[in-house]
Amino acid sequence: MTTENLPMENHNKRYKAVWRWHFYAGLMVIPILMLLTISGLLMLLAKPVDDALNQHLLIVESQENRLADSVLLNKVKENYQHDSVKLYIPAQHENASAVFSLEPAHTQGHGGHNPKSILVYVNPYTGKVLGDRVSSDSWYETVKTLHGSIYLGDIGDLIIEVTAGFAVMLVFTGLYLAWPVQGWRTLLPPKKFQSRADWRQLHKTIGWLIAIPLFFFLISGLAWTNIWGGKLIQPWNSLPGTSFKTSEANHSDLNDHGAHRVPWALEQTPLPKSHGHDIHLTLNEVTKIAKEFGFQGFRVHLPQGHHSVWTISATTMAGDITNPLAENIVHLDPSTGQVLANITFDDYPAMGKAMAAFIPFHEGNLGRWNWLLNIVFVVIIFMLMVSGLVMWLKRQRQHTISVNAPKAAKINTRNVAIIMMVFSLFFPMTAVTLIGIICVDWLMTARITLWRRLVK
Repeated sequence: MTTENLPMENHNKRYKAVWRWHFYAGLMVIPILMLLTISGLLMLLAKPVDDALNQHLLIVESQENRLADSVLLNKVKENYQHDSVKLYIPAQHENASAVFSLEPAHTQGHGGHNPKSILVYVNPYTGKVLGDRVSSDSWYETVKTLHGSIYLGDIGDLIIEVTAGFAVMLVFTGLYLAWPVQGWRTLLPPKKFQSRADWRQLHKTIGWLIAIPLFFFLISGLAWTNIWGGKLIQPWNSLPGTSFKTSEANHSDLNDHGAHRVPWALEQTPLPKSHGHDIHLTLNEVTKIAKEFGFQGFRVHLPQGHHSVWTISATTMAGDITNPLAENIVHLDPSTGQVLANITFDDYPAMGKAMAAFIPFHEGNLGRWNWLLNIVFVVIIFMLMVSGLVMWLKRQRQHTISVNAPKAAKINTRNVAIIMMVFSLFFPMTAVTLIGIICVDWLMTARITLWRRLVK
């Protein structure tokens, strides 16, 4: 071998070592990531399905004049005397109903965090109550629970967090493996799909096409996990809220059961505290103030006890608007009408601004273009995983299914493992799992080596 061939030889050794860990990460990721991809697609499709099934609640016949907001509130209170009104969403267009969110009486006083709420739909022209439904009993929320926790609660959340961390590794190791060292034309799709090489070429092409969107999908999804998102990242990237007198409650208390309606950067920020005890400000006055501030699509959170405040919000998280840059949250003192806080997109920390854009994009809330684009992305990601599975199946010999990783030199495998460990420190739960995999791999390798020595 000439010295000129050494760089390529070293590259090939590193390639095999990276391929080994790409293989391991794939084994960890594909089953759960496939479930997340399918459930993500179902979430996107569930939105129009839910709207179609609830037309009798959502759509009204437009008339000349709407009733005052306070009149609609009183109509709801008359029909639901034992429940507490938490939220009001004015009619978004002339044929839309007004919506109130109520906390059922049987959940009050039980210390339940964000209990299930009842959505009540009202004709804004006549005041007639059109009906109600439990907020979490929709197709969308049902599939969202599968997508967010696999119906396993905190354990499912942990599994998804580990999976997402490994998926980020897959993205970067995959880009290394697919780097076009022989020219960008090597990224073109194959003309046929027969051999393993054809499917590897397809996998490479799709991987380069979807790598960046997939990375942002993974990071924005990780933002909602309990440990990486809730314990490590969110506390350091939340708005402090020190410019006003704060209460014991956080903005996350404004969320509905299982549904995030408050911007990520505000969830752990304390709510302002009212200066008085009595509520003198009416719903009519609050909606008037909202219009003075320039709000169009918005929702109003009603005070829920002593020192609590009125909150007017327009966010992409809640689907009020489709432009993250226009997000606005205003808190009003219910006893005086004083503006206690006026929070806009510009006030978010850098990570909070990124999440304000990435999370609604992840959920397809930035408009119909975003919804359609996400469907395309989901299909491409699914194709990427299918092509990887086909490659693995075609790699098997004599129809024997094996999970053995590709062989690589020990020193290269060790070096890549160290790099993977350093990288995984950004995702602690993934790092813990990776340590376990390295230990298992080392034990298996040592056992095989010992067996070979004994046989000799």
